[in-house]
Amino acid sequence: MKELISFFTLLCATTFVHSFQISSISTSSSRHHHVTRPMHHQPSRNSILHVPASSTKLHAEPLEVIMTMYKQSLFDYPVPTKMLTGGILAFVGDAVAQSREPEYDKKRAGAFVSFDLVYRAVQCSLFPTIVDICDGHFLAPVLPDIDVHFLGTLEQTFANQFLVIPFIYYPVFYSLTGYLQGLSFEANVERAQNTLIPLLKRNWLFWIPVQYYQFGYVDEPLQIPFLCVAGLAWTFILSAYAGSVKTFDEESVAVVPVVPVEDEIEKSTIKKLKAKWLKV
Repeated sequence: MKELISFFTLLCATTFVHSFQISSISTSSSRHHHVTRPMHHQPSRNSILHVPASSTKLHAEPLEVIMTMYKQSLFDYPVPTKMLTGGILAFVGDAVAQSREPEYDKKRAGAFVSFDLVYRAVQCSLFPTIVDICDGHFLAPVLPDIDVHFLGTLEQTFANQFLVIPFIYYPVFYSLTGYLQGLSFEANVERAQNTLIPLLKRNWLFWIPVQYYQFGYVDEPLQIPFLCVAGLAWTFILSAYAGSVKTFDEESVAVVPVVPVEDEIEKSTIKKLKAKWLKV
């Protein structure tokens, strides 16, 4: 398990570095030619697969081969590649979180991987729509002197963080992970009530700057892989804070028998008192 985690951590770090390098190259190039970077575009195969030698000369050759194969898969099969990337990293993040616990929970790991696979598919369909709609025209009348690229990036970040996350991401997360781990509806509602608000605060603190950079500077084909890598840290937070359902499940099971037992004791006591009173 440790060797697997180490390998994927190394691969994730490489993907993260490549995302930064490619975005910085495109940004510096656009500045040099005084051309504004388009908000949303369909890249060519060469723009995804080709990385200048100067940007990769510090990395070992096997990692370069892996990255080239990954980018080719990203171009040929974008949605499955992004889903698998998210699922693998969700598994690693949850495994790291569970390493602090005495026993590894396979149901919990399966729930996290399943949730991430589902949500990455949703993300792949939502992001192009968000980018197309939120192009800066909502904030432009209020902030006319601000660069439209900056405003568009803000709109995209806010739309995702304040609309998609509270109303799609967390309902899917709680419903799917609770169901797959065998949590009852009442216990799952209690779990959400106890953890949702603190998680939202942590979510916004972590993701708003990350997603601003993602929408503003990372090329569109690499945006979701970039988020998957950044999400490795977030999956650890999410799994550690709201991943386990054992506490809620045990509490819900423990509370159920209490009322009937007390009722039976009370009924038997009343019967004994009535019998004594009749004898007297």
